[in-house]
Formats: sequence, structure tokens, C-alpha cells
Amino acid sequence: MTFDMLKFPPTMAAVLTRTRDYFQEEIGLKVSRAKPRTGNVDALQLRDVTAVVCTDGPVKLLIAFSFQRVLLEHLREVMTADLNVLPSERELFLRETAGETVNFILGHATADLAEGGNVIRLSPPSVLDEEKNILRPKKAIFTTIEMTTSHGTLDINFIGPSELFDRRLNFINEEEVQGGNMHPLKVLIVDDSLLTVRTLTGMLMELGHLVVQTAGSGALALEAYRQAKPDLVTMDITMPDMDGIEATTGILKEFPDANIIMVTSHGQQGMVMKAVKAGAKGYVLKPIKADKLREMIARVFKA
Repeated sequence: MTFDMLKFPPTMAAVLTRTRDYFQEEIGLKVSRAKPRTGNVDALQLRDVTAVVCTDGPVKLLIAFSFQRVLLEHLREVMTADLNVLPSERELFLRETAGETVNFILGHATADLAEGGNVIRLSPPSVLDEEKNILRPKKAIFTTIEMTTSHGTLDINFIGPSELFDRRLNFINEEEVQGGNMHPLKVLIVDDSLLTVRTLTGMLMELGHLVVQTAGSGALALEAYRQAKPDLVTMDITMPDMDGIEATTGILKEFPDANIIMVTSHGQQGMVMKAVKAGAKGYVLKPIKADKLREMIARVFKA
């Protein structure tokens, strides 16, 4: 069963239909209600964990899936049933579950819309693991659907215009919307860690930049660079199939003006120096700090 297109706009209807189908058919949950909040929504009260995706194309929105923790924990148990998840990894997998659930649902929803000629592009999810109250600025529109299941509640929030907010749903003032102090950069992230990709994506978006492409291995980095033509590359220094030094060398051989920053851990100074000799412009250490990333980008572009 699909949602009534007369009651919900096509984008919203596609997302709601795919969410309910996923919960019922893939997870085995019973969805008892999908209730829109009516009237003027002056604020959003985010639940325990929220995954935020920015859409691009004919529809520009922020879509925020806000999970009650008990629901997300159930999703995690179903999705990791065949994995040996250590106790120390359970919280990390909770965040991963939020992101992967949203990826799956929105991936199918945008495919449904594309069949009707409505092509929408999606950013990687940014995951917020805290309750948060989002006040609505005058120029924004909030629409919320509360979906109740047999194992907890999910709110699906449609927020626009997306340009008014960063990826953590903080309101951006007018000066920052127009560009702030640093010109927005197109960024390619090369890393085999999904957690690092999402961490960097969130930080870069908050700094006003756009992640245009990701590559999960050094071997895929050059082709990703050819496709994206980014202003900046963040390159993991250690990856299983091809390390970041070799990938950096390959990119710079074909694109000598490429701006590449290495992402590395403590104790890898020798590899960092090799990367710099190969042409990398600098490096940031894990765990990545937003202020250090900002400083390195400013140094590379002398902004």
C-alpha cells in the first residue's frame, strides 16, 4: 500500500511508503500509525538519535529521521544478527544502524521518484546522537510525520529550504548562507572507514563545504578524482588494497595541481613524511578535530 499522493507531496509519499515497507517487510515490525503533525510547526523536538540527509536536484530538503532509542536498538539487533558485535562496539553500531537505515530507505525512495522523471541526489547521512530542540526560523517550513511501530517511534522530518541549516540542523545566518569567510570547496573523501567518511562529511558540511564524491579504497581514488574534479581530497594513509601514498602519487601524476590532505593516526610520522614528499599538502590526525581540519584547509588554500 502507498500513501495518498493527494494528501502527501510525491517526495514525502515515496519516503513514507519505503519507510513503512522496510520496517514491515525487512525488519518484521508492525507499523500501527503514520500521523502528520498539522498546523504551524514552530519547532522540532528531535529524539535520541537522528540521521540527517540533504537532497539536491528539483527538491532541496533536509530529511531528518529521528529515532526513539528503543526502536533503533531493535533495528541494530536485526541488522547485526549474523555479526559478532563486541560490547565496546554496540554504541558505534547504533549510529551505523541509523545511517544505513536511512541510506536504504531513501535510496529506494529516490529510485521510485526517478521512474517518474524526478531525479534527486542525496548526501551521506550525518548522525546526531542527542536530543535537540530545533526552532523554526521565519523562512523555513517544517513537516513532521510520526510513525509508530511495535518497537518504538520514528519521526520523519522534512525541512526546507535546506540552505537555511547546516548538517546538524543549526540555523545559518544570512551572511553564512552567502558563503561566510571561506569559499565553499568541493571535496573528495578517500577512506575505507565508513565512520571516518561520515565524521569528515559532517565536519566539512558544517564548515560550508560540499562532499561531492567518496571512494572506499586507494585503488578507486584516481577514477573518483577524474569524475568529481574536486578542489580538495582527504586521503586515508593506510588502506588494505592500496595505501594513501600510492593513491596520492597516482592522482598527482595526472593532476599535478591537486590539493590532498592526509588523514593519519599517531605513530605514522614516517608515512606522513613520505606522503608530503609525494606532494600531499598536509595532514590531520585521528580522532579528527573540526578546528584542526579547518586550520589545515585554511593553510592549504591560504584563506
